[in-house]
Order: sequence, then C-alpha cells, then structure tokens
Amino acid sequence: MISKSERLLIFRFLFSKKSDGYVSIFAWFSIIGISLGVAAIIIVMSVMNGFRIDLTNRIIGLNSHLNIYSFDNEITNKQADELILNIDNSFFYQHYKSIETNGLIIKSNNSKGVMIKGYDAYDKNHYLFNSINMGAFIQNPKSEILIGDSLANEMNLSVGDKVKIAIPKTDKTILGNIPRFKTLEVVGVFDLGLYEYDSNLIFLSSELVRKLLLYDEDIYNKIEFFTSSPNEIELFKNKVELETSNLLLNFYSISWKDQNKTLINALKVEKNVMFIILSLIILVASLNIISGLIIFVKEKNKDIGILKTIGMSNKSIIKIFFTIGISIGLIGSLIGLIIGILFTINIKSIQSALEYLLGTKLFSEEVYYLSSLPSKISVNEVVYVLCVAIIISIISTIFPALSSARIDPVKSLRSE
Repeated sequence: MISKSERLLIFRFLFSKKSDGYVSIFAWFSIIGISLGVAAIIIVMSVMNGFRIDLTNRIIGLNSHLNIYSFDNEITNKQADELILNIDNSFFYQHYKSIETNGLIIKSNNSKGVMIKGYDAYDKNHYLFNSINMGAFIQNPKSEILIGDSLANEMNLSVGDKVKIAIPKTDKTILGNIPRFKTLEVVGVFDLGLYEYDSNLIFLSSELVRKLLLYDEDIYNKIEFFTSSPNEIELFKNKVELETSNLLLNFYSISWKDQNKTLINALKVEKNVMFIILSLIILVASLNIISGLIIFVKEKNKDIGILKTIGMSNKSIIKIFFTIGISIGLIGSLIGLIIGILFTINIKSIQSALEYLLGTKLFSEEVYYLSSLPSKISVNEVVYVLCVAIIISIISTIFPALSSARIDPVKSLRSE
C-alpha cells in the first residue's frame, strides 16, 4: 500500500511547479509517446481485423465452401447425385452442379482472360441473385452471358452488347486447329463487391459451356457445397471424405480455405508484423521514461537525501519513483485506448473527410480489394495491447527506481 506521505510526494514530483518543472515536461512527452503507440496499434489491428473479416466474408459468400472435382475433369450427373445422396444434408444447406473453365472475352479490339462458370439455373437461392444491378438473369441459355461491372467498365460493355467468347478447345479444319468461338449477348451486369471477381468472372448456362467444351449432356466438372459454418469447413470436408470414401476414388475435395490459403496466411503474417513494428513506438516512449526518470532522480538528489535523513526508507523511495513511472505508462495507455477506439469507430467518416480534403480516392478497389476501410475492434486484442504497454512501462521504471534508493544522503547533501 502507498501511504499518505508517499502519495503527496508522488503528486508533488509528478506535477511539479513551473520553476522546476522538468518532470512535468518529460511526463507529458512520455504520455504522448505511449498514447500514440497504443492508439496506432489499436487502429491498425482493428483495420486488419475488419479487412480480414470483410474480405473473408465476401470470399465465403461468393465461393462455394467445399468443391469436389474429378481427376479426369468429368463428373456425370449420376455420379454427382449418388455423391450428394451419400452426404448427410444436415451439414450443408445448398449445393450446385457446375462447369468451370478458363476463356477469353473479346469485344472489338479488346480482349481479356476470364473464368467461365456455368450453372443449370440462376434462381433466388444463387449467390448472384442480389448482385444483378443492371439487366436480368439468363433467359436464353444458348446465347446469353452475365458479366461483372468492373469488366463491363474495362471493356466498355453494357446490357444488349454482343461479345465473343473463346475457350481452350479447338476445332480441326483443313486450315489447322481453330479456337472455338461463340457470340453472346450481355443480358446482365452484376456487382459482387470484390474487384477481383467483378473483373474476372463471367456466367453462362451449363448447357452452353458444355457445348463449348464438347462435353456430353450430363457432364459437369465440379460439385459445390455451401455450409452454415464455413469457418469449420475442415470438419465438413472430413465427414464428406469419410461418408463417401467408396465413391471418392476418382474425386478429390478442396475447401475455400485451401483455395485462399496464401491470402489468409498473408493477412495473419501482416497483422503480426504490424503489431511488432508499431510496438517499437511504445518501446521508444518507454526509453523516454527511463532517461527522464534517471535525469529526474539526478536532479532530486538533494530532496531524496533530505527524505532519507528524516527517516524515509529505501523501500518508500523506490515505491515513489516506481509509481511515477507506472502512472505515466498507465495514463498514456488509457489515453491511447480512448483515441484508438474513437478513431476506429469513426474511421469511415475520417476516410471520407480526408478524401474530400485531398481530392483523391485513398483506397482503390483495383489495389485493395475493398473501396473503404473496414474495422473490427477485438476486446482481447485491446486488452493484450494495454498489457504490453503497461508491462513495458513497468520494466522501464525498474532501473531508475532502484537507482534512487542507492543515493547516499550524506554525499547528496554535501554536494549541495
């Protein structure tokens, strides 16, 4: 416990009068440094959390959670139905049989490589249902196409325009192998919310893709499953492999986590690295505490000598300077916490204000996947950051506090 006399001395030293106010100056600079460090870590960690959660949710919403492929790239309708019947339907809420391939979309002199997806039907259960912002769904499966808004802008396309699709299949003629082309009409433009998908995905009917790839009528090359717990997709994947082990000899499964492993790991690594880098701000501020307290102890040699002469113990002296250092760290951490949370909560308004003042877009969809800064405050991470800041402050205070107790009162008074 801290006695009343110790509390008075702590307050007197920490908020000293203007004539000998070095401690106040060093205290304020230390508090500002720690506040900025804590606020910066909370803001960056929250943005990284928001970015990861938002991006993951969009990826999960736009991609099937578990995909089953065939080694020979062909799955018959009978095989697909048999496989689906062998899986407990309580583990998934939706499934699709689809055909997927790469191709080239051509308009006049412009062309772009795209991923082609074909489904039997596009209804209200399909993830495209709420994404069509222009036109409509495919009505004529033999000659219509859906494209993303970013692709439409890039190639100057709109509903009603004609485009050509080329796929990696060739027809043999007397002139040699000629790529297979098909002229289609754009009937709808979708916005899935991710530039990567809106600029590289096109949707056709499975009937049309099947004809382009020269597949038989009942052939697919992918079975897609959507689950209610995509973050626990490994459990569903293991159940599928266990329940259909006798049918999966020619098939293999890939989850959304497997497909996006590189991106997920990159986000985790970046978050950890940013935490380490920003912790250096707190470390620098803690060095300010060390140097400030050492100089302060040096300047207060006479006061410490007088306190020891009137009977104050070394323990009390250590306690006083230790409390001063911890108080600085605690005040700085709490101010940083408030600044970090307020900034994070209002980050979209701050982004809009900066974009208005600077006259430019800070976050382009083409580069950052998302057009605005998402944020998500994690209570556990905030507590962790506070603990780290306070621990660093405590460690920084130990040496100056111990050095104050080693002062010889006789020598300090004589030197004066």
